[in-house]
Amino acid sequence: MCPRGPSGAVRTTPTHFWGMYEMTVNLFVVSDNAVSLAGLEAIVDQDEECALVGRATDDSDDLRRLSDLAGTALHPDVVVLSEPSSSRTVSARVRHIASAFPDEASRPHTIVVAQNDDDEMIVSALRAGVNGYLSRLGSADELLRSLKVVARGGAAFCPTVAARMSRYFSAMQGLHDGAGFPGLTSRELEILELLAGGMGNRQIARRLFLAEKTVRNYVSRIFAKLEVHDRATAVVMARDAGFGEPAGELVPHGAL
Repeated sequence: MCPRGPSGAVRTTPTHFWGMYEMTVNLFVVSDNAVSLAGLEAIVDQDEECALVGRATDDSDDLRRLSDLAGTALHPDVVVLSEPSSSRTVSARVRHIASAFPDEASRPHTIVVAQNDDDEMIVSALRAGVNGYLSRLGSADELLRSLKVVARGGAAFCPTVAARMSRYFSAMQGLHDGAGFPGLTSRELEILELLAGGMGNRQIARRLFLAEKTVRNYVSRIFAKLEVHDRATAVVMARDAGFGEPAGELVPHGAL
């Protein structure tokens, strides 16, 4: 087990290089779940190549510890978002990391480790720009391997999430093709997809993190471009063109 400093952080030395040389992966964990945090610490302590350099809850004072490590020997390589409470929490934490590390070249990579693998959470994480998403881990080794892949700048997604991503990007390609509606923007195509899937304006607003008024404006523009006067006609046209992914599935954004 690695020695810890007075704050509980693992003491590490400035390192290193992947490949022929050993590298210590500095990890910072953000979690409000004490059980999850303890489990992650126990797993990290099993691997000499990983070091826990800090931890924080969602409290703003705790999160300041993350920015305090910037440019130091304990500069995090990976920030682990453990069991975030909601999709909005994921987005907010990724924005905080970007703010704390404005230089993208030195910004820590981010991975979500959570039991929650519903579509809204996954889509939010993808849009926020996380480098990995793990749910229902098979083993401690799987987590440790994934953390090292992300530290190298790679992407790590568990099989369940990876399968959903495959469907997600396949559907997104269909939206880019326009599916018979070349006059619609990518955002309008996305909203049309949700309309065809049976969603109302309020549901669409929640899914896309938009104001309901903004969604109504988009819907009005879609109607005008399709030269229809009601939702039912627009939905029929969209479904005839192959739109209408079920509401429980991943629905892609035209530009992540």
